[in-house]
This record gives sequence, C-alpha cells and structure tokens, in this order.
Amino acid sequence: PQLKLACYDCIKCGAIIGPTRIDETSMMSSSGPDGSAKDAATIQQPNSCPSCQSEGPFRLNATKSQYRNYQRINLQETPGSVPAGRVPRTKEVILTNDLIDTARPGEEVEITGIFSHSYDYSLTQKSGFPVFSTFIYANHVRRKEDASA
Repeated sequence: PQLKLACYDCIKCGAIIGPTRIDETSMMSSSGPDGSAKDAATIQQPNSCPSCQSEGPFRLNATKSQYRNYQRINLQETPGSVPAGRVPRTKEVILTNDLIDTARPGEEVEITGIFSHSYDYSLTQKSGFPVFSTFIYANHVRRKEDASA
C-alpha cells in the first residue's frame, strides 16, 4: 500500500490534523540528502497544530489515513529478441490501484504509461554529476496471449 491521504496526531494536545493529500510524485523520489529513503508522511507533515499552535512533534495516524494499492515491477526485453551476447534491458514500472497483480513473472505484457524520472541524490553524490533514475508510471497493462497455446 501507498499513502494517499494522511492524518496526523499532535503529540502535545492530541488533536487530529488532516487529511492531507500526498502528492504521488513525492513518493517516486528514491533518496534524500542523507542517502536514506524518503517517506512521504515525513515530507508533508503539517507546519503547526491548528488547536494548540504547536510546531510539533506530529505522528502519522495510520487508522484515519487512507492508502492506495501500489506495486513496482521490472519490465525486461524478451530474451529471444535480444542479439546474442547482449544483456536484456530492464525498466521499472509502477502499477497502482486496479493495475496491480495484472501480470505475473515471465508473462509477455504491453505497457502503456508515462515515462518519468526522479532525482537520485545518493548516486549524484557518488558520481559527482546529476543522476536521474527513470521509470514508467503505467496507465494500462495488456497481457499478450501465448502463441503456442
């Protein structure tokens, strides 16, 4: 599951803050400045509590928050279509909601989606120049029928 609408509890007064819509693009970025994975609940915490005007701390209220179905798969070229001696290329694909579990490992599929990127801070620090990881945000998945069946 992926966080969709976040509700927070003010630790000082116990008030429930939210719901706050979590931007899908903030969920795509792979790492923060310290190299650790970013958590959308941490990224989009409220600035202050409307009840007690406190600036935190806040805790994610898991029972009041809403989630969406989310799955990452790796799409790979068919080994038969790749010239001898070359490794098949792969691309990460993100499936959400009703698209999850539409394809099983080893099946041939056709993906329609949006080719996108996210900034990878940890790889940028290692290489010394900006590094972006790319992925496909799927809109449609179609399984190809087995020709031998």
